[in-house]
Amino acid sequence: MNKEVLVVDLDGTLYATNTFHRYIKYLFLRSVESMDLILSFQILICVFFRILRIISHSKFKYYVLLFSTNKSYINSTEFIQSINVYARDLSGLYDKTYDLRILATAAPASYSKEIAFKYKFDVCIATEMSDTEYSPAFENAKENKRENVVNFLNSRGLKTIDLLITDHSDDLALIKISKNNIIINPDEKFKKELQSLDIQYKVVNIL
Repeated sequence: MNKEVLVVDLDGTLYATNTFHRYIKYLFLRSVESMDLILSFQILICVFFRILRIISHSKFKYYVLLFSTNKSYINSTEFIQSINVYARDLSGLYDKTYDLRILATAAPASYSKEIAFKYKFDVCIATEMSDTEYSPAFENAKENKRENVVNFLNSRGLKTIDLLITDHSDDLALIKISKNNIIINPDEKFKKELQSLDIQYKVVNIL
C-alpha cells in the first residue's frame, strides 16, 4: 500500500507572514538588547547590501544565519511565540489523514524544525546552515527545494506528492510533480502561470 504524502509550505502558507523577515527583526532587536553591537552592525550591513541588490536573497540569508549562529541569547521558542498571531490552521483544507506530513520551506531550519514539531509534521525540510562556503544549493528554495523533497521521498521508497499546499510561484517546481495542489491567496499572475502550464489546482483565499 502506497503512503499518502502531504507537503506544506511555511511562509505565506502555514503562517500569514514571511517568517524569515520577522526573524531578521527579532535577531536585530535581541542583538541590541544584548549589547551585541557587532551582530547588530552585521545585520544592518546585510540588509543594506540586499536593498542595493549587491547580494542575492540566498546569500543574504546565508550571511545573516552565519553571523547569528551560536548566539546564546537567540531563542527559537521565544521567536516562534512572537509570531503565533500569524499562524494558520490548515487542517480543514484536506479531508483525510496523510501517512507522511512534510513541512518544506526556504526558511531556516533553526526555527522551522521546531514549528514542524509544534504542528505535528513528521519531517521538516528547510534551509540548513553549515560550516561550508556559500553555494547556490544552500537555500532550500525553488529547484533546490524540489530536489531535496524528492530525494527525501526516494530515501523512503516513495514516488509522489499527493497534496501540496503553498502560496507562492517559487514552489512551481514542486507544483508540477504533485498530484493535487492547493494554492493559498494566489495573485492573477500566479494563476495565469499555472493555467498556461495546464496545472490543475484549487484556490483557497484565507486571512
